[in-house]
Amino acid sequence: MSTRSTRSNSINHTKELAPLIPNIAPIQFLRQSSSMLDLPIRTTATAVLYYHRFNEFMNTKEKVINVDGSLTEEDALYLNEELLTTTCLQLACKATEVPRKVRDLVNVGYRYYHPNGTTLNVDENYFKMRSSLVTSELLLVRALGFDLEVELPFAYCLNVLRGLGSIRYFRTDETKKTSKRHHHHSHNAQKEVWKKMENDMEPEMSAIARLAWMYVWDSLCSPKIALTHSIPGIGLACLYLALRTSEVEMSMSMSEYVDMWGASENISVQAVRDVVTDLLDFYDHFPDITTPAITT
Repeated sequence: MSTRSTRSNSINHTKELAPLIPNIAPIQFLRQSSSMLDLPIRTTATAVLYYHRFNEFMNTKEKVINVDGSLTEEDALYLNEELLTTTCLQLACKATEVPRKVRDLVNVGYRYYHPNGTTLNVDENYFKMRSSLVTSELLLVRALGFDLEVELPFAYCLNVLRGLGSIRYFRTDETKKTSKRHHHHSHNAQKEVWKKMENDMEPEMSAIARLAWMYVWDSLCSPKIALTHSIPGIGLACLYLALRTSEVEMSMSMSEYVDMWGASENISVQAVRDVVTDLLDFYDHFPDITTPAITT
């Protein structure tokens, strides 16, 4: 079965299960620790989605109670936020081929969750945490169904912006590179393109690019949006929201916009509207974040 059809089945299965509002603390840890470890955007987003998918697995799997009343290994991992988030980060590093030392991952997790604690020394406690990380990684891989490939909305946003004529420096006949070199640099490519875009385009379009990037990031923080909507649908909706909230004059309606840019992915107007609605509801739960004001 293809990755896309598998994801489609998963989306239908989780429509009523995934919550709109996540547990913010683990998401904050994944984003802040990624910054400390200098991880690319793809790795961080992959870790966030692994975290959402594991929680979905735990919420849908059949409850098992051991004879002695002890927790199952999955339940123990589910309740250990520090171990779970660090495991998601480590697995994302491996899946996106961005290697980081296990000691660095353990230290970052320890310092974040124990800000007032002493420095973690290489002693019995450290090796116990390291051993737990190895075991929990196996549990996480199994919970994810051994499917570690993650599709992200950032690239789709870039492609639509390219179609809008916002990115002048995209070349269809790129300089030849070896596949190995291209793969090595692919993880930072998206972020670098967005940086170039901000410096290269008109200020108005640069603002749209930054808004779209922010909306995509925030959409991935919500389990409901990330797990129950298609990736192209999320990308198209976030860009549409950026266009509407940046007060630019749009020459087309939402239906025309979706028909033009979403037809190849079979995206419906309702699908884009649902993502926009969920994202606006998401912002309503966080008063310290300015809710996007859509111009009419």
